[in-house]
Amino acid sequence: MVASAAPSKAKPVCLPVPGQDEDGAPIYSVLVKRSYDIVPGQALRRAEADRPLALIDAYYDSGDAETSTVKQESDVVPYKRLTDVVFIGKAYAPDGNPVQSLDAGLQIDGAGRKLLRIIGDRKCAHRVGMAPVVSEPRPFTQMPIRYDLAYGGKDVHSIPGLPVYYPRNFRGKGFAVKNLRGVVQNLALPNIEDPQDLLTPERIVVEEPEGWRLQPLPQGLGWYQKFWYPRSFYSGVLPPYLAPGALTKEEHLGLVPKDHVALYLRKKLPSLFSRFHNGASLGLAFPYLRGDETVRLKALTPDGLLHFMLPGETPSIELDIGLPGVELDAVLHSVCIRGDDNQVDLIWRGSRGYPGIEWLPEMKTLKVHVT
Repeated sequence: MVASAAPSKAKPVCLPVPGQDEDGAPIYSVLVKRSYDIVPGQALRRAEADRPLALIDAYYDSGDAETSTVKQESDVVPYKRLTDVVFIGKAYAPDGNPVQSLDAGLQIDGAGRKLLRIIGDRKCAHRVGMAPVVSEPRPFTQMPIRYDLAYGGKDVHSIPGLPVYYPRNFRGKGFAVKNLRGVVQNLALPNIEDPQDLLTPERIVVEEPEGWRLQPLPQGLGWYQKFWYPRSFYSGVLPPYLAPGALTKEEHLGLVPKDHVALYLRKKLPSLFSRFHNGASLGLAFPYLRGDETVRLKALTPDGLLHFMLPGETPSIELDIGLPGVELDAVLHSVCIRGDDNQVDLIWRGSRGYPGIEWLPEMKTLKVHVT
């Protein structure tokens, strides 16, 4: 593989990879990653060096997929049907003064916005036959935006011998099936919620395992894990306690097809596998961005409000695999904002059709040129 030097000091980070498009047709893609420094109020400035492409998912804390949530999803995706916008970092109280709650979020001008309610640590006190009492939120100055602090988790006490996981977020906080003291007493509640769909005391206990589908959707700005519903549906996996005809919020929002459970059971799933590859949080996957949009952050930096512009530069990508045509149109796969590093990574994809996997042994040429 041959790659040209970039116009700045940074060298292009690129990778050719075969795959399929939305219709299942074989494509050969080139992924290009570029890193930028955030300059408040201005266009992003190319960093001294581009971060390498993430080849596998990376997890918080111990890095164990069994106990942690995803911090950085793999960049190696041959095709995305939308642009993922992801923020990795923290929410900050105004002027560093402790608060019990605040609203934080991001906006892409002309595309959309997402707002979160960030709440200090809270716990439940059990009451027999009544909704639990919730403690006042503890004041905070910083709060990580991670899905283990969003609504979800597992209940291992309500049904002896049967752990019940919240299918939308196995690692979160606040999920309870039965109103039992061993379940509810000192139950930690989520720090990150939807301001329009807060978890009230009356909603904490779901009563039956299938009640999960009526609960608040877990909220965040980072990567939404592959094996959580509804994303898991696009890999052919349905959550337990979901019967045919049971309407989920995701179906109402158009995140899954109508009657998707019945379609799954009849093995008549629509050809939507490509949607599995978009891993941004709810509301942060957009029709392909141009790459020159203005991004606005609220309460996600110590300064409170921050805006910057995407750089407005599109890489030129050429791929020679021994077939006619080498110039590829670049589309923006991902915008990953790393708040603590004050940087942004852009992942671009250029792709072209090719005869298919069975043809690869006959491929004699593989040259990539990126500027």
